[in-house]
Amino acid sequence: MNLDVAIEQLLEAAAKVRATSFADDKTPLGNALALSKEEDLIKTGKSEFDVIVFGDLNDFKHLNDTYTHEAGNLAIEKIGKKIQKEFIQKIIGKAFRLSGDEFVILLKQNLIESFQAKTSSFKSVKFQYEGKWLEAKMSFGFVVSDGKSDFDELLKRAETACLTAKSEGDGVCIKWDEEVERNALVGFRHNCHQCGSVNKCYIPKRLSPEKLKVCSFCGEKL
Repeated sequence: MNLDVAIEQLLEAAAKVRATSFADDKTPLGNALALSKEEDLIKTGKSEFDVIVFGDLNDFKHLNDTYTHEAGNLAIEKIGKKIQKEFIQKIIGKAFRLSGDEFVILLKQNLIESFQAKTSSFKSVKFQYEGKWLEAKMSFGFVVSDGKSDFDELLKRAETACLTAKSEGDGVCIKWDEEVERNALVGFRHNCHQCGSVNKCYIPKRLSPEKLKVCSFCGEKL
């Protein structure tokens, strides 16, 4: 083997390792490391994207607790493939799994309407697990860059909008604005003494968890 061939093979191997390091292990999307590269471009004003979308699965803990983490992983995989189809292949955006069941999508501002037209299809994404039909459900929040805020702040705003969307239902998409921020929700977990479930609920920041009087899972008074 001559030196040129050996160098070419080493470069190909290095490229494969590099590509693998940016790939998510459960979906066809990029991982958090790949997202960090895009963050740098956005922070320096070199990115073609100016819309940041945050989305995560609804009732994911209940899915894991009821059908095991294997079912949860299948839900994540199914959602990841649908995100790739709807938002990468059809709208030409970029998407990443941030961690767990959290996803980040980057879009151009002129494609917001196309994006919003597709989010309702995430109201119920069917998949099979051990012969049973289950469903993954997702909601979204997004923010348009103001050209001044850094990526972390924009992502935080998109997540705030997502929490509002989750409180309004599956497949809902909310745009962040100052009113959404004023009425921002916070999530907390509580144990229901009636049904024994551990639930995550969302209430406005101005209220305390003690204000919650009904279990979001079984509907019983707490």
